[in-house]
Amino acid sequence: MEASNDIVSAEHRQQALEWLVTMWSGEVTPEEQLALSNWRQAAPEHELAWLQLAKMAQRLRSVPPQTAGLTLRESGRRNQRRVLLRGLLLVCGGGAAVYTLRGSSPWQTMTAQYATATGERRDLVLADGTRISMNTATAFDVHFDAGLRRIDLHKGEILVTTAHEPATPHRDFVVVTRHGMARALGTRFTVYQGGEHTRVEVYEGVVEVRPRLSPDAPLRLPAGRQLRFTAAAADAVRALPSDYPAWLDGVLEAEQMRLQDFLAELGRYRKGVIRCDPAVANEVVSGRYPLGDTDKVLAALEQALPVRISYATPYWVTVQAKKK
Repeated sequence: MEASNDIVSAEHRQQALEWLVTMWSGEVTPEEQLALSNWRQAAPEHELAWLQLAKMAQRLRSVPPQTAGLTLRESGRRNQRRVLLRGLLLVCGGGAAVYTLRGSSPWQTMTAQYATATGERRDLVLADGTRISMNTATAFDVHFDAGLRRIDLHKGEILVTTAHEPATPHRDFVVVTRHGMARALGTRFTVYQGGEHTRVEVYEGVVEVRPRLSPDAPLRLPAGRQLRFTAAAADAVRALPSDYPAWLDGVLEAEQMRLQDFLAELGRYRKGVIRCDPAVANEVVSGRYPLGDTDKVLAALEQALPVRISYATPYWVTVQAKKK
């Protein structure tokens, strides 16, 4: 029986799309093939998403390459993936298919003006003088016009140091995510967009935060504070643990953090999947962990906590309770 679009969430469709493009890239490793198999078996929703998109993609397989735009003369895996996405969008054009692809993280990441790979960091200066530091696996587009300076953050995390504009009229500077918007009021701040929420941390000045679907007035977030929000609502404001984002130094900083949350953060800096056994999810992690070698971080956890690390492949890691 075919699964409907209502059954499969947008997040799972995006994950399935990433796997499909990887499988079509022509450079699939045995580890990636096993990781896909594990992902499909991890949850019924994963398998539904995969079958749904695979059936859609069969239409692309039956179309001549020149019609679908699949002229794989561009060099490099990233360019091949970009071409495959364009072809898939063309053949599956219209309705839900277009929304699934054009509005998905894979599509936006492949076509974004600025992007970093997993584990990569990058600094740049925008046309107005604003400085941006990009964290791992980040993608965004910049839209400047006569009235507004806007960054569309598709995924990942950026540190923004806004430039002062002496010209009048003043142009607001905003960062837009799928969950809402952050408006800078002469400031230095970070915005992180995850799958479930957006997080804003303010290091200088003030930022106004507005969840996309909230009817309430914007929340003013001063320096030294952080806030998480979904499209519908914002969590309570909390103090920042430090006055400087640790990831700028290539460090993951944890202070009394649940192991499950720590592994979710660590997973942003390595390819593949890190699974956490619910039996150890509430173990507590504190410290500063260099991100240059995430396997060493996992090994350190194994020494400090009652856990053991199991590698099905380099891309599929499970953290579970240590056997007694």
